Amino acid sequence: MKLFGAFRDCQPEPQVVLALAEGALVADLRAALEAHGRAHWPNFNPALLARSAFASDTSVLRDAQPVPAGVGMAILPPVSGG
Repeated sequence: MKLFGAFRDCQPEPQVVLALAEGALVADLRAALEAHGRAHWPNFNPALLARSAFASDTSVLRDAQPVPAGVGMAILPPVSGG
């Protein structure tokens, strides 16, 4: 999964690999990233993850939607400013 915004401050690599079961939902991906963040990122902010969106190469996906098989995913933290 590609990391953007504040998540790029968590590790030097721009992406992280997470294992998910077949048919996993975006909520499962969110939980897997939270577990990874708590285990590996000292500056991990769970509140930021809770407010962030997940996207495939073509769409922003909600927690109840399945993670598309074979498609790259990205975590998109909220942004502010004008």
